This record gives sequence, C-alpha cells and structure tokens, in this order.
Amino acid sequence: MTLFTRVSNSLLSIAVAMLFAIQGQAQLTARDFGNNRGKQSQNRDIYGHAHDSIDEKTVPKGLYVWNVDERFGTIVPIEPDTVQHLFQNSNQTAGMYGNFNFLGGIGSPRINRIYDGRQDFMMGSQFIFTKPYSFFLFPNSKFVFTNTKSPIADLYYYSSGDKTDGDDHFKARFVTNINKQAGIGFDIDYIYARGFYRNQSHSSFGATLYGSYRGDQYQMHSFYTTGYTKNLENGGIEDENYINNPENFPTTYRPADMPMRLEGVRNNVSIDKFFLTHRYSMGFYEKSDSTGRIVSRSLKATSDTTTNRKSTKLVDQKGNIIPDSLLITKFVPVASIIHTANIESNYRTFSSQKNIDNYFISSPYLSGKIANDSTHYISVQNTVALEMREGFRKWVKTGMRLFAKHELARFTLPNTKGTVDATTTNYFTLGAQLLRAQSKRFRYNVLGEIRTTGADWGEFNVEGQTGLHFKLWGDTLALQTGGFIRNESPSFYYQSYHSRYAWWDENLNKIFRARVEGSFSFHKAKLKIGIESIQNHVFLQEKQEDGEKGTLATRKYGIEVAQSSQNIQVLSAALSHALRWGILNWENEWTFQQSSESTLPLPKLNIWSNVFLRFRIAKVLDTELGADVRYFTEYYAPAYSPAIGLFAVQSPSHRTLIGNYPWINAYLNFKLKGVRFYLAYNHLNQSEGRYFLVPHYPTNQRMLQFGICWTFFN
Repeated sequence: MTLFTRVSNSLLSIAVAMLFAIQGQAQLTARDFGNNRGKQSQNRDIYGHAHDSIDEKTVPKGLYVWNVDERFGTIVPIEPDTVQHLFQNSNQTAGMYGNFNFLGGIGSPRINRIYDGRQDFMMGSQFIFTKPYSFFLFPNSKFVFTNTKSPIADLYYYSSGDKTDGDDHFKARFVTNINKQAGIGFDIDYIYARGFYRNQSHSSFGATLYGSYRGDQYQMHSFYTTGYTKNLENGGIEDENYINNPENFPTTYRPADMPMRLEGVRNNVSIDKFFLTHRYSMGFYEKSDSTGRIVSRSLKATSDTTTNRKSTKLVDQKGNIIPDSLLITKFVPVASIIHTANIESNYRTFSSQKNIDNYFISSPYLSGKIANDSTHYISVQNTVALEMREGFRKWVKTGMRLFAKHELARFTLPNTKGTVDATTTNYFTLGAQLLRAQSKRFRYNVLGEIRTTGADWGEFNVEGQTGLHFKLWGDTLALQTGGFIRNESPSFYYQSYHSRYAWWDENLNKIFRARVEGSFSFHKAKLKIGIESIQNHVFLQEKQEDGEKGTLATRKYGIEVAQSSQNIQVLSAALSHALRWGILNWENEWTFQQSSESTLPLPKLNIWSNVFLRFRIAKVLDTELGADVRYFTEYYAPAYSPAIGLFAVQSPSHRTLIGNYPWINAYLNFKLKGVRFYLAYNHLNQSEGRYFLVPHYPTNQRMLQFGICWTFFN
C-alpha cells in the first residue's frame, strides 16, 4: 500500500466518522436549499421555508453561485447543486444521462458517445491525457464560485458494493464570505474504487482553494487546484464468453476470478492548475427611484432658510424633492480592462511491475525490462482584453471586446538515450468579439481570432450564437442558432509522442471544421439539430494482431495516430421532453447521429428514459421512486489503449460491436430539509448478455448504491 493510498484511506475514514458524528444535528442545522430550476439567472435567495425553526437573525439565508467564462471572466449564473431530482445519477461515471462509455468502475477513463463538435486544440489545454478523466477533473468554465450570507459546508458520501469489489466517493465543500463582495472556499474530492474485476482499481484525489471579489469597479475570480488519478490497467478480459456465454465453461466464474490480460500496470495523471481572471471597469454612478426611473440628472437648486445656503437636490417629474434615502445608487460600467491567466503543470506516467512486452505488437522503443515512461506539460496563458460595455446608454445595444493572447508551452518526452527531449511553443493570438447579452428577446455574440506567430500561423476560429426569446402562453419560447468555422492544428501530442509502446512524429495537416446548429425549446421540450463537416480529421488508430493461439487471450495491441483524407459529415438531432400526470413523471433524452466515416464512430440512436413517482411522506419527506434505462444501438465503439490511457478507433482487422443492450437502474430518492439521500439498484437487469461499453471491458454487474449529501450552516 502506497503512502498516498494510506493517507487517502485515513482521510476517508475521518470524513465518514465526521458525517455520522454530525448526523444527529442535521435536523437542527440543515437548511432546505429548495428547487429553483429556471430561476438561476435571477440570483434569488434559495433556502428555507417559512416553518423552519432556525432563527433567521442568527443564520441568514442567501446563496448565489455562478461560473465564469475562462477567456473574459464573464459571470454566468447557474443553479446550485441542491436539487433532489436525479441526485441518484450524480455519482455515475456514465454521466447524468448515461451517455458516456467507460471501463466499468467509478472514475475510470470514459468517452462521450454524443458528438457535440467541441475541441480544445486552439484555445484550451493541449494536455489530452486529462480528457478521459472528465468525471473527476473539471474545465475552468465549469468551476463554481459562491457568495453566501453565512458559512456553508456541503458533505457528500457515496458507497456501493462491499470491501472486496465496492467503491467509495467523498466530497466536501466549505464556503464563506469575508464581506458582501468577497468570498472564499475550498473543495476536497476523493474516489477509491476497488473494482468488480481483477486489476481494475482506481483512485483519485483532488483539492481546490478559490476566492472571488465582485465590487463595482473591480472584479476578481481565482482558484488553485491539484489533482491525482491512479488507474490500474487490466488490459481487458481474456475471453468475452465469460460474460456472453458462461454456459460454455465447466464452472461459473465470479467477476473477481475472470482472467484479465494485464497485472501490475497503471496509468497516473497529475495536474496542478492556477486560474485567475480579473477586470477593472470605468464608468459612472447613477441614481434611480423605486420604479427604476433614472433621476440622477434631474437636479433642482434649493435654498436652506436657516443658513441661506444653496444646494442641489434630486426631483421627480412633478418637481417634488426626492430624499436620498429613497434612491438606489448603481454603478454603470462603460469600459473594462480584462486580464486572464491560466497556468498548468501536468504529468502523465505509465508503469509496470513486470515485463508486458507480449501484450504489444511492436518491440519496446525504450530500453529496460519494465515500462516507466512519462511526459510533462507546462503551459502559461495570458489574455488581455479591452471591453466597451453594452447598455451603458439606451442607444448602446452592442458590446465589443478586443483581445490578445499569449501562450508559452513546454513538452517533455523520453528519448532512446535515456534522457528527455523538450519542445517549446510560443504563440500570439489576436481577436475580437461583438455581443448583445442584456436584451430580453434577442441576444447574440460573434467572435473571431487568428494566431499571428509560431509554426501554426494561419490558425483561425470564427464562431457565433444567436438567441430569440419571447413569452407565449405563459411560458418562454426560445429559438437559438450557432456555429463555427475553424482551421486549427492538432494538439502537440497528436503530432509527437514517445513512450515504451507508442512512438510517432508526424507532420499533420491543419483540421478544417464547419458546424451549424440550432435548437427550439418550449415548455418542457427541446429539439436540437446540428450539421458538421470535417476535413483532415485526426484520430488515434488501434492496431491488433493475433497471437500464437489466435484467441483474445494472446492478441497483441498497438496504437498510432492517423489523419483521414475524407471529408466527414456528421448529422445529429436530439429531442428531450418531460411529461407529468399527477405524481407520475416521464422524462426522455433521445439522440440520433449519423457519421459518414468509420474513423468517427457514433451510435445512430442513444436513449435515456426515466419514469418515476414524486410525492411527499408525512408532509416533510420529498420522495422519488422510479427507474431509468440507458440504451444505444450497435456500433464499433472506440477501444481503450492502456499504453497511452486514451480511446482509439478499433483496428479494421479485429472489430467488436458494442451496444443493443439496456442498462436499467431502480432508485429511491429522498430529501428532508438540507439532507438528500438515495438508494439505487444499478444494472438490475444484468443477465447473460453483452454488457460492454468498451470492447473487452465488461461493466459492473448488478450492485446496490447509496449516496447522501448534508448541507450545514455554521
């Protein structure tokens, strides 16, 4: 047992003990966060009911949460993570709606079956090895900042299985405010999954410290996060008939007894990231009355009869003097100077405890009998922007931003001499954006940027979105369109990568992508359609060769990078809808996809459907009783490569169909004031079937899962 594991286990034990120690106080200190779907943009108070027993004078209400745009630091209000609905899916690596393929255990590498056209090559991190761990690692734009009137602690604990094959997940967040403008907090996130199958354990540990300041003229958001993931690699099952046709064997194998291909092999990814975005705004103060009418420029000279001194007062339209106590003073920004910094230092290592050369096609590129290679990525990005603010006068309907970005990145890779080679890239990017975000009916933004220096001269990105919103029959009808045109170089690691079992140096062409999409939403239904064209698509290609016996147990694997010469067309349509009849509810997410090339494999149909009863017990216990199903049609799903810890297109010579199998989860979901908890029986329909999400990696069998979240005011 490593020191990291011992420390992590100790932390988990302490956390669980704390949870049960304070359980008895939950009724006295927990507050009801409430359900405020659709109200996130209004930043309203969201706690409590009138009958709560806590003295509001000593424990004030109020919590606001938001994300920030990682380029300009724009505040994006969101809904707090306090909602009971779908809480039972919040700890599933398959995602809230089951649209991820993964290796089976919680926190293990995963890949999205739903193609959305998002890429990170030009503006995001080039460290592609964090993408499979998106369940644990968060992008900058998804980090949650907080403002609260009293300190709050959120404690989460999830558990499933037993001490042999179960998993545990503990999260904690503490937030408080220094004053009305400044807030601070910290997060802890720990996952330990023992694994249902042999050599399948996974552990992750992360901690984040953050702070924000939102004054009239100066605003700042910043966080530092450190994270570490360890994924034990088993290389997949030796024979899929252990799952598909167990009757072929003289004895029934338990999952822990099924032979796997690798032992003592692991992938580690560690990250350290510092993010800072801040802005200084120049403008003026204006005063308004209770109706919102601006009165700061309605002045009247008056005389004080006792001192015979003249003074200036604010008056209304009838000439009556308005006392200052009845006026609302507001700062109106005209222009802002913005600076955003993003610094990363990330490692990825691949190691083995014994020789595993017979698992791979090629001879080792590096000397030695065991694998022990790594890569290090350092990136320093700075963006400076000048913004002319929208709406500081009624006739100013559009805001404008001009920005410049500099990125310095350094990559290290092993070489055959036993040392490392370092590559440094240096880029400048210039861009501009026009936006209208304050309109109630019509909003838009258009952004364009181009790289001006470096080997990737000529990279550009033009993107835009529009939105039309208006009231209809007591609800809001929303029509949105968007799209982009991008010409960008592949990430560094697609062009150069050196390790014991994977090695390439390629001169790849730029990827050209054009996408148009639109969505229509009304009441509880939404339809989204997208069309994308891709030229010079870059992907990872799996290689396979039969071993001595020609069986899966002796098959050999390899990995390489490839670039498609075909123009790939992707069409997608997604429909979501919710119906309700009394206490009966039915929710659906249906996605249709069509890819013109096998180098971008997608299932044609992906379904998530959830049926549940919602009711209240004894007038205090909110309850949801139901089941959801996840299903997708057969396709040649991406394979997983332990050598690089990423997913790749299956080898054309040995392809395996995945899909056409439902996963059904039943659950009981409860909420009592500030406590949410659930019981779920996952994969209850497990049978002699093809329950694979990744070729040769079976998912967990049926399992009981438990989760709870306490929220406390200090």
